[in-house]
Amino acid sequence: MRQPIVAIVGRPNVGKSTLFNRILKKREAIVDDVPGVTRDRHYARTDWSGKSFILIDTGGYLPQATELMERAIREQVEIAIEEADLLLFVVDQTTGVTDVDRQIAERLKRTEKPVLLLVNKVDHANLEAEAYQFYGLGIGEPIFISALQGRGIGDMLDVLHRQLDSRWQEEGPDDRIKVAVVGKENVGKSSFINTLLGEKRVIVTPVPGTTRDPIDTPVRYRSRRFLLIDTAGLKRKTRIKENLLFYSQLRTMRSIDRADVVVYFVDATVGLTRQDLRILAEAVDARKAVILVVNKWDLIPKDAHTLAEWEQHIRKRLGTMSYIPILFISVLQKKRLYKLMDMVLEVFDQYHQTIKTSELNRVLLPIIEANSPPAVRGKEVKINYITQVETAPPRFLFFGNRPDRIPTNYRRFLERKIREHWKFKGVPIMLSFRSKHS
Repeated sequence: MRQPIVAIVGRPNVGKSTLFNRILKKREAIVDDVPGVTRDRHYARTDWSGKSFILIDTGGYLPQATELMERAIREQVEIAIEEADLLLFVVDQTTGVTDVDRQIAERLKRTEKPVLLLVNKVDHANLEAEAYQFYGLGIGEPIFISALQGRGIGDMLDVLHRQLDSRWQEEGPDDRIKVAVVGKENVGKSSFINTLLGEKRVIVTPVPGTTRDPIDTPVRYRSRRFLLIDTAGLKRKTRIKENLLFYSQLRTMRSIDRADVVVYFVDATVGLTRQDLRILAEAVDARKAVILVVNKWDLIPKDAHTLAEWEQHIRKRLGTMSYIPILFISVLQKKRLYKLMDMVLEVFDQYHQTIKTSELNRVLLPIIEANSPPAVRGKEVKINYITQVETAPPRFLFFGNRPDRIPTNYRRFLERKIREHWKFKGVPIMLSFRSKHS
């Protein structure tokens, strides 16, 4: 299922970041009374009524901006408008309709995309009468909300859900292994795909209708069908460097959403950067299987210890994502490319692996008995039964007497034990806890 993109737009200081935080139920963006404080775009996955979407927060939009920072924000918002499936246009009832609101409304009318007009700061029902003036923007019926207090947010999300219903595209049956090839610019993503396609052991399958995107490449390897998803290039020219990054990040998120396995490329001459770690975390948050590929390994001076030292350093930086397998390759020298394809197969199969309930309980219950969860106020916390309830990614359900009292460090202990016995290489593991009486 493809996740739609919802972008929050509006002039400065109307409460866009407060709304973003309210929908996410956590503080992802900076909230301040100073106009223009949201310099950077923020985006996150969230859901409503069982359907997930990507939510984008943008800076204050000034259509006629001349200052460099304001022009940068305008361009960022233009990218968000271009990429979004639905737009949340936020206005402020305390100031009434402004000329900038009218300019933004005219811009949004040209998008031919659904727009919800949200009149913010309507903290009480007696303020709604004044807020009806926003009908004059010609965007449609205003929805009255208070992002700060949470008033009207649920009703607004219900409307959003109905508007997006046709955009949650259910995928038909597809046995292909969908692989997103992801990474920063110039790390060798496209070169890897092009080199792979030039090899005799990989068969390109140019069947009409098999790809819905020109950057999708269907191939066959070891009698298995793959769909290689290369991150899309830029459709539009951006004048500001940060906006190029923003656009590529949005496209990367969409590629990740479509994939089963994310193959993340890093340039060995640059190393693992903070941006790399953030996008790897996006893939893990999206519950995708992940492989980390260090390309251009041929350019690194080596001795007998180099590989082990590099791997140890990278795993330390990965932190809780250290279960991700690391492969060192050279696309230029065509080294370990088939090893990578074999690893994709292995990770994909483990992503869909099912462990029998009898085996789970036979292996894990003695371990839990010997290393029980910490007691709460002198009362024992027990786990009596385990079963796997989902695959892709695997989810394990633990039944016990106090499911809400299982601390984070003990959950990590259980995950380590699962990985020790059944690997789940590169695969995020979900652990849930439920009362044995429920």
